[in-house]
Amino acid sequence: MKKFSLALLFSSLLLVNAYSQEPSFALHLYNPIDLFQKAGVKVEYRTHQMGFLIGAIQYYGTVPSYPGTQLGLEWRHYSIPVPEKKRENFFYARMLVGHQDHLAAQSSGFMSVNEIPQGDYYGAGAGVGRHYRFNHLFLDLNAGLKIVASTVKQESAFYLSGPASYLDLHFNCGFQF
Repeated sequence: MKKFSLALLFSSLLLVNAYSQEPSFALHLYNPIDLFQKAGVKVEYRTHQMGFLIGAIQYYGTVPSYPGTQLGLEWRHYSIPVPEKKRENFFYARMLVGHQDHLAAQSSGFMSVNEIPQGDYYGAGAGVGRHYRFNHLFLDLNAGLKIVASTVKQESAFYLSGPASYLDLHFNCGFQF
């Protein structure tokens, strides 16, 4: 399986380089507004119309509290950019894996938390987005759906507003090299 995955990744990079005009790299910072909940980065290898991203998110938030780490791979297909326009649309597909840390139950008043089990999860998603360029700086907005399966029994909040949320909504900012 590892040999197949490496061959697929290598073939994808060769395909990207074959169609590239000016490959570039970009650094994405996950939703700066949501720093109380999570922090993360993505690195993008981009050609004229395609981008490959590798990302990591550290969850540490309080409501809901699902501490852990999530890693992901993403493929994007951008619309053909018009030189005078500062925005472009894209489609994306994403695969993710994550590890959720154990959190003991806390029952102190209104903000009581049930015990969170330690376990792993994996999933996939897809959606659409818009990329706004400001010279080397940019903003990304995307919306889509994702499906996640966990190796341990989860509460419904894990799937509604936690790391495995069915809605895949992101606001990112970053720098393109």
